[in-house]
Amino acid sequence: MLAWRLQAAGQRVVVIGDSHAPSASAVAAGVINPVTGRWAVKSWRIDDLLPEAEGLYRQLEAELNLRVYHPMPLRRFCQNEADLKRIGRRLRNPRYANVLGALHPQGDSPSAIQDPHGSFDILGAAYVDLPKLLTALRCRLPFIDARFHHAALQRRGTLWHYEGFTAPRVIFCEGAAVVDNPWFDSRALAPVKGETLLLEYPGLELPHSIYHHRKWLLPYGAHRYRIGATYSEQFKSAAPTASAAKELLEGAHAFLGRHRELHIITQLAGIRPSTRDARPLLGRHPSEPGLYLFNGLGSKGASVAPLMSRHFAEHLLHGTPLEAEVDLRRFAEA
Repeated sequence: MLAWRLQAAGQRVVVIGDSHAPSASAVAAGVINPVTGRWAVKSWRIDDLLPEAEGLYRQLEAELNLRVYHPMPLRRFCQNEADLKRIGRRLRNPRYANVLGALHPQGDSPSAIQDPHGSFDILGAAYVDLPKLLTALRCRLPFIDARFHHAALQRRGTLWHYEGFTAPRVIFCEGAAVVDNPWFDSRALAPVKGETLLLEYPGLELPHSIYHHRKWLLPYGAHRYRIGATYSEQFKSAAPTASAAKELLEGAHAFLGRHRELHIITQLAGIRPSTRDARPLLGRHPSEPGLYLFNGLGSKGASVAPLMSRHFAEHLLHGTPLEAEVDLRRFAEA
């Protein structure tokens, strides 16, 4: 998205990256959920993020002639009486009027779903088909499908040289792979592995909605559903694991009961580039002019990337100061 914005602003851009390397974006479900976490709070800056996200995705759809942005109702199920009371307080809070809808009593839900404590609607939810969007953007932008070799990048005067390319600025958008980047200190990053399952539920028909019952369930149609996601701070690789598959299947059973026939179509895994303070990580290198970092979007990239890419593009092109809470210098000053 950042490269697309820069090119649209008249800049010459070349994107270099291995499309076959592990990538959280390539396997992400792209769920946008305005109310998250155990305590059901508004996501960070969601009131700013939602209109920017919808506007950008609609613009990309029109220019690329494809559909990737799918607004959907979202129904979240309370897990106990404390959840029910908490949501009652949220509904009385004017700050939540634009993201919370109706509160549904126990049993007022699709009959297939376990509903012992009631549920509530979340407004403004959607999912973005990120793999489809990335594929389309690679076709539209100048894209070199190859691994980037950091050792080949050299500065001569005010320009950076890399395998025949010369540029005044190099922006690293590597996600969790930034841990292998010798130019930037990655200690601010706190990578988190996430895994999902794509399931087939023969005979299961649910209304068009995203469902959240400890895990989220995203219906794709034709009896296919995606369930996710796990959250692991300790992991050995980006490969799918049996333990995560077990956790996700238990989540599906808690949702829909154990009696239903289901088939695992595929299991997907990725490493989210989260940060220690759960905020994006943007900015320039402290001592190497022309080197920049665009990272740290974590598990909410589908909602955060549109606004942060605009903010960073404005910083690069017009010198607009970066907001302190996303500027990577906050860790150097800590």
